[in-house]
Amino acid sequence: MIMLGPSIRPVPHVLLAASLALLWAPGALRAAVPQGASTEVLAPESDALRLVVMVSVDQMIPEQLERLAPQLEGGLGRLFRQGAVFRDARLPFARTETGPGHVTFSTGCFPRSHGVVGNGFWDRELGREVYCVEDLGVSGVQTSGIVEGAVQRSPKNLQRPTLAELLQRKNPESRVVSISAKDRAAIGMAGRAKGLVMWWDAGGTGFQSSTHYASGLPEYVSDWNGGWVDKYRGFTWEPVSNRTERDFALIGADADDRPGETPFGEAKQVTLPRSFPKEASLKSMGGLAYGSPLTDQFVAEMAREAVRQEGLGADDDVDLLCVSFSGCDVVGHGYGPYSREVTDLLFRLDRELGLLFDELDSRVGKDRWALALTSDHGVLPLPEYLQDRGIDGRRVTKDEVTAFRGEFIERLSAKLGSKVRHSVAPGGYRLDAKEIEAAGLDPAEVRRVAADVCRELTQTHDWIQTVYSFEEVQAFDEGVVGIQRLLRNTFHPGRSPDLIVVNRPWVLVGNDFGTSHGSPHDYDRHIPMLFYGPGIPSVISSRLTGSQDIVPTLMGIMGLETAGIEFDGVDLGVGR
Repeated sequence: MIMLGPSIRPVPHVLLAASLALLWAPGALRAAVPQGASTEVLAPESDALRLVVMVSVDQMIPEQLERLAPQLEGGLGRLFRQGAVFRDARLPFARTETGPGHVTFSTGCFPRSHGVVGNGFWDRELGREVYCVEDLGVSGVQTSGIVEGAVQRSPKNLQRPTLAELLQRKNPESRVVSISAKDRAAIGMAGRAKGLVMWWDAGGTGFQSSTHYASGLPEYVSDWNGGWVDKYRGFTWEPVSNRTERDFALIGADADDRPGETPFGEAKQVTLPRSFPKEASLKSMGGLAYGSPLTDQFVAEMAREAVRQEGLGADDDVDLLCVSFSGCDVVGHGYGPYSREVTDLLFRLDRELGLLFDELDSRVGKDRWALALTSDHGVLPLPEYLQDRGIDGRRVTKDEVTAFRGEFIERLSAKLGSKVRHSVAPGGYRLDAKEIEAAGLDPAEVRRVAADVCRELTQTHDWIQTVYSFEEVQAFDEGVVGIQRLLRNTFHPGRSPDLIVVNRPWVLVGNDFGTSHGSPHDYDRHIPMLFYGPGIPSVISSRLTGSQDIVPTLMGIMGLETAGIEFDGVDLGVGR
């Protein structure tokens, strides 16, 4: 369901030091972060840009970067201090999920344009729910070879070209690599470009791809896949740099054992450290690694190896490296953005990005690569965390949802004079088309009445703000603002449900533990957005922007012509 409401920012967790406040002053220049010693530059001697890097940190919120900045000594710290930071970047659409977030990042278009309106959507032509990167015409590619009838993933459902595709249209020799723990992230960033596109197999085989991209994995990927399990059996996750309770408290991380956190493993543990079983099976190890900091470490390792093995940035053909780090999302769903787990994971990611950037400095050249970093969405803090701070957050139980749906069916049937059932669909509800047809009713009129009934029920079910019908959202024009504009930018006539259910802010529906995202509230739409590279100034900008502006801006940085390309975003004029 879509959750809507006023844009209200959560109460800050901690007050920042005065020095950090000065650091964030608009237009402030920042001191360079000392970098590790680099080896000789392996790329040809030239000042031409040779590599563009797109980085997504899944579920990262700007507050985390700002709060942790004084202790970020690696890649995140480098970007924060030396890059162009856009503090007021917001996603311009309603369903704040991984699929649409990554595809908006990679295409410069809204979901209504690129077609990926959610992680899943009801395909009105097929008459069934479709996963955003589903493709039943392809098969998986793992170390063992092609796996028929499994891992059926491709960019088939994307309806606008990604930056990777546009780059290869300009120059077919440009190399593309896209890596993530999530298939919808890796594919969403690469699109239909030719190159190495791979993601994590929760079944434990390592990184995998699909026959849309290749018939086999590179040898170096297969070699890595063959050794990771034995190396990490018994892995213990404990805080890096030996941070103490006091250390975490000073940087705004909450206590390690909090109400609302998701119990881990058979021991129902919610604290660090925690360890993998030493005799864990291959399949268990795949899932355990996915839910730990290893998910980001492995992606970073493969990105560095791909830079070496694929020769990214080694010649005059500008290449593209796309990397999406999923750990902040996977772990954050269980423990929330202010948890000990997510805080430690971000320190680890800072270290991994530092190693990657050092690799790029060495092999490509410090002034020959440029980068954009953002997130696919934000997140709702744990409801219990909000309640402790005087915010009216709460968990809506499954019983409450069941009661609402029961009353809805009863009232709708009474008004229509015929029973029309419904089912949950991505983004809202779907009405039973066969029952509507059998009763001789007009589908549009049924949707209108159904939306009215839902709006009546909001008087007794206060966790729902309102409901829109398919036709109501379809009728929104370019002049609408606020919530209606966000809904318009998400709407796709072939991929939107009959009823779009709009929940009030700060509620979490159907989750007994942990937290989630997916709403158009400010906490789900506010994202980090940074640019870094030669000619890009070290500044803070309060310009209102969003991830749809990244691709046009990167093309401007690369000096590529954008005439004739349909973008919803604009070139922000950053850099050369």
